[in-house]
Amino acid sequence: MQAVDTADVAPMSHPLDAVQRLRTDEVSEPNKRDHLQTVAPAVENGLFQVPKVIE
Repeated sequence: MQAVDTADVAPMSHPLDAVQRLRTDEVSEPNKRDHLQTVAPAVENGLFQVPKVIE
């Protein structure tokens, strides 16, 4: 690669000029957090509590 003349090549972040198509952000399912947390061993302020794994 050192032998290739790249003096006239403009720097680029990606070799293709691709544009990512994004979908609209729409709610597709109802919020079931309260129902799902009824079987959790520990919940506090709407968050699942898990045992500490890093000391």
